[in-house]
This record gives sequence, C-alpha cells and structure tokens, in this order.
Amino acid sequence: MALTRSRTMQQIEDWQDRGLIDSTTARRLLDDIGAGREGRSFASIAVWLGIVCIAFGAMTFVAANWAEMSRLLRMVVSMGSALAAYIVAGVLHRRDRQGSAEAFVVLGCGIFGAAVMLTGQMYHLPGPPTGGVLLWTLGTFAAALATGSQGALGLTVLLATLWTAMTMTEGTPTPFHIWYLPLWAGLAVHVWWIRARWIAHLCAMGLLVWLGVSIVIVITRATDFAAGHLAMMGGLAAVSLTIASARTIRVLRGFEGAAVWYLLVLVYGAVVFLYGWREIGYMTGPSIPVIAVALPLMGMALWPAFVLAERFDHILPAIWIGVSVLVIVSLARGFPYVLEAFALAVSVWTIRMGGRQGWRQVTVLGYVAFAVTLFVIYSVAAHGLLGTSLFYLGAGVLLLVGALVMTRLVPRKDGPA
Repeated sequence: MALTRSRTMQQIEDWQDRGLIDSTTARRLLDDIGAGREGRSFASIAVWLGIVCIAFGAMTFVAANWAEMSRLLRMVVSMGSALAAYIVAGVLHRRDRQGSAEAFVVLGCGIFGAAVMLTGQMYHLPGPPTGGVLLWTLGTFAAALATGSQGALGLTVLLATLWTAMTMTEGTPTPFHIWYLPLWAGLAVHVWWIRARWIAHLCAMGLLVWLGVSIVIVITRATDFAAGHLAMMGGLAAVSLTIASARTIRVLRGFEGAAVWYLLVLVYGAVVFLYGWREIGYMTGPSIPVIAVALPLMGMALWPAFVLAERFDHILPAIWIGVSVLVIVSLARGFPYVLEAFALAVSVWTIRMGGRQGWRQVTVLGYVAFAVTLFVIYSVAAHGLLGTSLFYLGAGVLLLVGALVMTRLVPRKDGPA
C-alpha cells in the first residue's frame, strides 16, 4: 500500500511539472493522500529487529556446536530452518500480515544461502565460491517470484552484483562478465513489470558496478583507455535517449530522472579516472576503433533531437561526444586543461538540463561535479598558479557570455526569444 501511495504521489508531481494540473490541485491531492498514510507500526519494526536477533542467535549457536554435529544433523538444521521461515511467512501472509511475512521470506533466503555455503564446505565440493553465490542468487530469485516478496527480489539483485564482481576479480581479473547481463536483464524486466522503484535503483547500481569494475580491469591490465572513452561517450548518448523517453513514451515508467543520474555518474567516473591516469603520466593516444565507435554514438544522441524537434537538451550530448573525441586527440598531444574544460562543460550542462527537466537530483549532481572539478584544478593542476588563474578567468568569461547568448538563441515554450 505504501508503494502505491508513493507512485501516486510521484505521478501527481509529474503531472504538475508537465502543466497538466495546477499547483493548487496538486497540493490538495498530495494532502489527501498524505492524510491516509499510515506510518510503520512499532510491531512491524519489532518483528524485523527480532528476526535480525534470531538470525544472529541461530548462527552463533550453530557455530558453537558445529564440530559436535553430524553431517546429517547439520543439513537438517540448516535446511529445516529455511523451510520453517518460509512456512511462517506463508501463515503470516494468510493472516494478512504482509510486513511480517516479507521479513520471514528474507530470513528464509538468508538461511538458504548459509546452507548452500555450509554444504559446500562440509562435502568439499569442487569449484570456486562464485558457484555457491550464483546458486544462492537463483534460489532467492525463485523465492521472490513464488512469494512476490520485494525484499527477496532486492536481495537477489545484491547477490547477482556480488556474484559478477567476485567472478571478474577472482584469480586473474577478467572484465565484462557476459553471463551477468542475461541475469540482470531478467531481474530488470521483472522490476519494470512490478514497478518496484527502490529495486530499480539497486539494478542501476549493479550495472554501474559491472561496468566500473570492467573498465578499471581493462585500463589497469592493458593500459588501454578505450573502455573509459567509450563509457563516457556511450553514457552521454544514453542520456539523450532517456530524455526523449521522459518526454514521450516514458518507457522507464517515471524512472528516467534517476536513470539520467546514474548515467551521468558513469560519465563523471570515466572522466575522473582518465584525469587521474593522465596525471600519473601513462595516457596513450586515441585508437581508430574508438573514434569510429564515436560516430554511431553521436547518431544515437542526435536522433531524439530531430524526432522531438527540441534540440537544446539533445544536441548538447552530441556536442560533448564530439568534444570528447577532441579530448582523446588532445591528450596525446599534451594540451593543458582540455579534460578539465570538458568536465566543467558537462557539469554546467547537467545543471541546465536537470533544471529544465525538473530533476532535482540531476541538478545537484551537476553542482557537485562543478565544485569538485574546480577544487581538483586548484589542488592538483601542475601548470602553475598563473595558468590556473587564467583558466578560471577564461572559464568565467565563457560562462557569462554563454549565459547571455543562450538566453537569446534558445527558443522558449511560448515562442522564440
């Protein structure tokens, strides 16, 4: 019920942002929904806290007597505890105690994972630990589908992320664990179908972890920065497509603002990583495949602009992609402050785009990125105080001129400026 209220309130705010209802009507609707909101009862909080205590108590009790137990008794205790948790969840569900039932489903999933690991340890099963984590992930996903538990589904996403991170970093690091993608896609589709927004955040974080670990492995292992450049350009192209979705078909069902935030985190992460490696002195020149891939990415960013005929927000990702190609070329030649200027430009555009779309979290990210970039330039730049001051002066003049020019060039909603 709480999730339904949250989605309804988000929809009302979206209607107000798009001008479908006025602020007074929106305020009345939100107040009416808020009046019927019930806070989490102390009983439900006590149930969750009690389950945490029971789980820790059971684990410590079993650990204290593990050596004296036979293998059969160990299996009965571990699997029986998981089964008991699911039975209690079913009884609570029949009594319409959904919060408590959810807690016991999650408890059962946790005990199931412990049973998987202990079984592998008892029988010395061959294979890496990642196999046990994968089995735990699949079992938890099955429990989530069977019970409709969002807590179990969220745990599944976290376990899948742990599985792919362990797989890529175990032994010889291997990037781009492909088998994670179909599992992630299945989870994402299910999350999209049930509209579980908080689990969608976990999915986005999991994909960022997969991409981030892969990029770091590629760059550190082969000193090849193509992955970082492509992540930066691909992220900006995806931002353009996401803005188009927010204005038209809303394929992400209102999650577009959060998706843009995560995509920009990927872009800024790539910029920071490239900047750090450039300061160390191991930057290499651009490769022809990287520049070639930039062209279709630029097409992806440009396409929504022509379809929507609102080119300001969408033409800029294409410009940034073009500038990023210039960054690649310039880095090899040692031009100062090119990457810094690129980071500042993207942060200013982020502030502008977030404000225009009404995505507060995106605007805040832009301000943070702008401030961090200025701080990094001041504290790390190796070109002297005079060069740094000239850079600041030039950036300030460009921003002021841009503010004056853009207000005259960009068409407003009520007609040309």
